[in-house]
Amino acid sequence: MQGKDLHLIRKAFRDWVNIDSWQSPCAITLTLRQAIFIEGDNGRIRQSLTQQEASQNFRHFMNRLNRSAFGKAAQRFGKGLAVVPILEGGSGKRLHYHTIIDCPAKFGGEFHAEILRHWKATDWGYHQTDCQHGADQGWLNYITKFRDKADFVASIDLMNLRLP
Repeated sequence: MQGKDLHLIRKAFRDWVNIDSWQSPCAITLTLRQAIFIEGDNGRIRQSLTQQEASQNFRHFMNRLNRSAFGKAAQRFGKGLAVVPILEGGSGKRLHYHTIIDCPAKFGGEFHAEILRHWKATDWGYHQTDCQHGADQGWLNYITKFRDKADFVASIDLMNLRLP
């Protein structure tokens, strides 16, 4: 894909994701383990992280977080938090998500603790996290930069994107 086309895609994505109407958008960085060890018949096997496993892990995390925020209505009625997940890293840099998640009023100042609790409960969740209240257009511009992404379009985790 040509550079001009990528710039147009990025601009269209930034325009489409309008966080101005969100209640309380938070800028969140979630780091992933790069490998885990699985017990097999022949002993421990090292499994390296792939982009697909990272996406599945993020989905599991969001399912847990949505259940915490909305109870059984998350599964029964599909209620969920608005989220923009962007996967970065690779080529020697630890894979991590830069996200914007709309913090529900119910969590208030405890949102970071809730994020950390559910992230650490996933198979690939690593302890390095950061949560800042008040995400704005500057954060959206930062997470949609071209640097640190092998494939810009593939870095947008559309399977886990949820807009209000």
